[in-house]
Amino acid sequence: MEKFILKLLKEGVLSVSTALVKHYKDIGLSDLEFILVIHIMNFKNEGFDFPTTEQLKKRMTMDEPVILSLLQRLIKNGYLAVEDKMDKGVRSELIHIDPLYQKLAQYLLAVQSKEKVSQQELKPRENLYTIFEQEFGRPLSPIEAENLAMWQDNDFYSDELIIAALREAVISGKLYFRYIDRILLEWQRNRIRTPQQAREFSLRFRKPPASQPQQNTETFPFYNWLEADSQ
Repeated sequence: MEKFILKLLKEGVLSVSTALVKHYKDIGLSDLEFILVIHIMNFKNEGFDFPTTEQLKKRMTMDEPVILSLLQRLIKNGYLAVEDKMDKGVRSELIHIDPLYQKLAQYLLAVQSKEKVSQQELKPRENLYTIFEQEFGRPLSPIEAENLAMWQDNDFYSDELIIAALREAVISGKLYFRYIDRILLEWQRNRIRTPQQAREFSLRFRKPPASQPQQNTETFPFYNWLEADSQ
């Protein structure tokens, strides 16, 4: 008897995609529908291409009307497909599982695409943090990182403008966040939106007196943005 049971247990193995097990709910299947699909797969594995509701009932705890209703929904919503088959003049039907895997593939591709977009959206921010850390010569503190995020999310400064303000602070020898914040605020008050506008705005304050020779625009004299209101 023990050998007979072991033989039954080794009778066959049903291969089910782990992706389907993980995501059947995400593609719209209920638990009962998923179990029904598994039984249909197992019947097909045994050579029954179109198991009847009576055959399915014998292996499940659901009544035939419930099984039929679930089957109709699966077919109507494109999870399963029924095909007429002629073999030596005998007409029969078979159930295709391929539509189910197509829906699963579409879902996984959509998730992958969404994750890719999210990574692309995060990339500029990561690059911005890297630029600041390179200029500061150290990792940003949690408060500094939060400040940087607030410039982006609350004040809606572009990454390019933030970097321009950072460069301005470097040129002025005032490399700290309060100074950069004051630069950005002053630019906002003067409706500065691009690095080019910021550069032109800054040059007006750095222009040397007429009595002095014109300096190279790359070696700017100091301009204290923290005292901009008093200029």
